[in-house]
Amino acid sequence: MTLFSSLLSKVAIKDKENSTHIKHPKKKHPQGSSRYTLRQSLKNKLAAGTVLRDSVKCPENEDENEWIAMLVIESYNNMINSYEFIQQFCTDQTCPQMNGAKAVYYWTEGKGKPQELPAHQYIDKLTNWINEQIDNPDIFPVGGSNFSKTFKANVSKIISRMLRVYAHIYYAHWEHIKTLNVDGHVNTLLKHLQYFAEEFGLIGEKDKSVMKHVFDTL
Repeated sequence: MTLFSSLLSKVAIKDKENSTHIKHPKKKHPQGSSRYTLRQSLKNKLAAGTVLRDSVKCPENEDENEWIAMLVIESYNNMINSYEFIQQFCTDQTCPQMNGAKAVYYWTEGKGKPQELPAHQYIDKLTNWINEQIDNPDIFPVGGSNFSKTFKANVSKIISRMLRVYAHIYYAHWEHIKTLNVDGHVNTLLKHLQYFAEEFGLIGEKDKSVMKHVFDTL
């Protein structure tokens, strides 16, 4: 269960069970791991009324990279939850491109030619890619192994891709979000990602510009 799942579970999408879209699995922190313990610390902060911006700050005497790794997984799960609200409305016909307010995003694998894909196919590939990054022990080490010098750069890339999903949700499906009465929840999840990225310098001005029109109103 993700950080904000108690909020998100209150709203069910009609006929979601009949959707032909891919079900995106959530990532879990193994019980007893340092990230599981840090997630409990995050939950306790929020339960105690800590404001959202302060909740993303790394606790004293904790490993900052482990804290960031935990927050990446939470942010990924929150992104999936946000997308699942509108997944049934995101089809080849309604969203033939993966677009946001100011851009069309093309999918590239390796050195291949960029592909223009329907948004739901792009997001399926993107979630698989993020899963691969999180499951790669060279990027997200386990068992006390050291983090690489490129860890934060890798996290920045993941966050920039997550923002593309939110950009599409806000640009193409915001009326659906409002109709489902989950706009406050989705705003909170995006705000949490924004504060996390800003706290640790994981978002540049170029990536911020993707969602600037939204960030300015949160």
